[in-house]
Amino acid sequence: MAELLIAVAVMTIGLSAMAGLVAQSLKGTESARYMALATTLASEKLEDLNRWTAVDPHVATGGSLTTDTTVGTLRYYDDIDLSNTTGQVSETVAVTGGYSTVVHMATGEVDNNNNTAAPSGVGVVAFHRRWLIEANPVVNSITMTGIRRVTVIVTLNNTSIRPVVTYQMSTVRP
Repeated sequence: MAELLIAVAVMTIGLSAMAGLVAQSLKGTESARYMALATTLASEKLEDLNRWTAVDPHVATGGSLTTDTTVGTLRYYDDIDLSNTTGQVSETVAVTGGYSTVVHMATGEVDNNNNTAAPSGVGVVAFHRRWLIEANPVVNSITMTGIRRVTVIVTLNNTSIRPVVTYQMSTVRP
């Protein structure tokens, strides 16, 4: 009888440890998924900003990585909502008098006329992006004349995920 109790106790301890390991593994997988999404969103925004010529107003110097910044009509931030259920991706930016949302549907169609509702509810992952465009940045005490550094930071808005998922990426261009 004593051997049976010892065996049950050892098995209980082993199963408890295994359950903790599985839970930690699932949490790590979820965090890695969100980090991969944040990486993709940062890269996408850098590519979007890079397609404008250096003299285009869309890449005017300004922005902030810590606060939502507006210079004239330019917004240096946006919100991205990804639906796990419908496959929709919406990009919402602040405009004068409200917000404008572009919805990319799973079919590949893009609705930039606000005819399609942005994804909401269960299964939606929300990110916030901010970017900073610096002219002649200083790197290691050296001023990089004629160069622009563009930095994007993406943060997952879901506060239940710990640690907080934040990803920052930069590029330089003439």
